[in-house]
Amino acid sequence: MQKNKQIGFMVEEPSSSQLSFNLIKNINNYLTDSQDDFVVFFENSTASVLNPEFSLMSLSEIWNFEGSLFATNVSTAISLRKCFAPKKKYFYVWDLEWTRKQGREFEFTIQAFTDPALKLIARSEEHAIAIKNYCNRDVSEIVSDFNIEQLVRITNE
Repeated sequence: MQKNKQIGFMVEEPSSSQLSFNLIKNINNYLTDSQDDFVVFFENSTASVLNPEFSLMSLSEIWNFEGSLFATNVSTAISLRKCFAPKKKYFYVWDLEWTRKQGREFEFTIQAFTDPALKLIARSEEHAIAIKNYCNRDVSEIVSDFNIEQLVRITNE
């Protein structure tokens, strides 16, 4: 398999959540047989849910990140839209956040889903259908629960 220079993920925080647990656990497991360079960037500094065997950095450090970068929520996707350095940009839709937003939030949220520079990746077939109904855009891939092998394959395409 082709080695990537860098693969990064943008999260709200590395604290105790299903997203953080799956992401950190799966990267740690993947790294036992791989030399790929992973970085998780966070918006809010908190204690990590698991001990990561890779770099954790503040979102403010993204300016120099040149690898493939995955946003994991609307807020990080909006930040990713503004980044100039990553060679490939993805929005891994972990949660259907718009189902809990009200009022003017639609104008903010829809930007993350309609930007053609961000390739959409859904967590499940059901999420892919919901995303299509929400923003009239197909997802490029479906990857269950941060399957790192699949995500690495996607970055190599």
